[in-house]
Amino acid sequence: MIRVLACFSLLFFLVPVTFIHGPEPKANISQYINLEPIQLDADNPLRKTVGSLEFLAGWKLTSKNSSFGGFSAMLVMPENRFFLLSDMGSLTGFTLNQKTNRAERPFIAPLPDGPSKKNEFAKRNWDAESLLHDPDTGQFWVGFEHHHSIWRYGRSFARKEAARKISPMQKWPDNGGAEAMLRLEDNRFLIFSESARAKKKGYQALIVDGDPAEDDAIVQSFSHSPPDGFRITDATLLPDGRALLLHRRFTAFQGMSAILSIANPSKISPGTNLQSRPIATLKPPLRVDNMEALAVTQEGKETIIWIASDDNFNAFQETILMKFRLLEGKAKRDNIHKKPETPSEDKEKAGEKPGFSSLES
Repeated sequence: MIRVLACFSLLFFLVPVTFIHGPEPKANISQYINLEPIQLDADNPLRKTVGSLEFLAGWKLTSKNSSFGGFSAMLVMPENRFFLLSDMGSLTGFTLNQKTNRAERPFIAPLPDGPSKKNEFAKRNWDAESLLHDPDTGQFWVGFEHHHSIWRYGRSFARKEAARKISPMQKWPDNGGAEAMLRLEDNRFLIFSESARAKKKGYQALIVDGDPAEDDAIVQSFSHSPPDGFRITDATLLPDGRALLLHRRFTAFQGMSAILSIANPSKISPGTNLQSRPIATLKPPLRVDNMEALAVTQEGKETIIWIASDDNFNAFQETILMKFRLLEGKAKRDNIHKKPETPSEDKEKAGEKPGFSSLES
């Protein structure tokens, strides 16, 4: 019975959130974040690999703070300084001490400004889904759903600097906005819709030549095709310039699953379709939830991949953070230049508010 209730509760993220009327509930402003170590596979703790990933560590994150959770985007700064952005416009930061499993120097606070008035207490008014950072300028870009727009904030999120409602985004589904963003090495931005269908193939996406928060940036369209039955939830760049894409799927019978894939964004141009090659699939009995946040760091020569989940502020779901090492040799053997499998081949194989001064500390 509990399993059934849990499955139905996950429908929360599949439909647009209803506007919440009435006064804002009394908030808990605790700044404490608890980290509980988890395994990749609780039934087989010795299992450490999935596809082209090696599991290094994982944690379940909890806090009594009313704004904690719902994470849709993530950044990992030097010295394991984490920033997780929620789909209610709240920013959570902490330094991860992996030796003690502690979240040090934590803070949980709202963004300084957003697409609607702060007293309009509803997810749809502050639904932040994607996040980028420029280490040279300290600036941040946030993609919002519902009020489809891209906002730029200054160093340490001190203030809003610019915001733009990009015209093609206004036709995207209410709950299908800027789910993921990339900034390529040539400084073009890519913005991915989760659910706006493209005319020919896949889902809509945008190429922005210039700052997407500024009105003079040039916007053109392309499309992206996630793995069959999945939708994109986040994206980031690998050190070699390839794009790492995170996708999720929920079905009432199979529950949650997630696919991590690699694509080559260098040949993207208006009208093209971006396809990716899966490198790992997270599904039961592996630990998995509504995986929506993705980041990449390096430890020496090793590429480290971080994935976090959006619990939708739902008691049946969890906020989990997982750390993997990219098995580069295996990933290259499964590289994106191979001929993609046909759908029939896929089926055969399946068979089966504190100050933000601590932001950069």
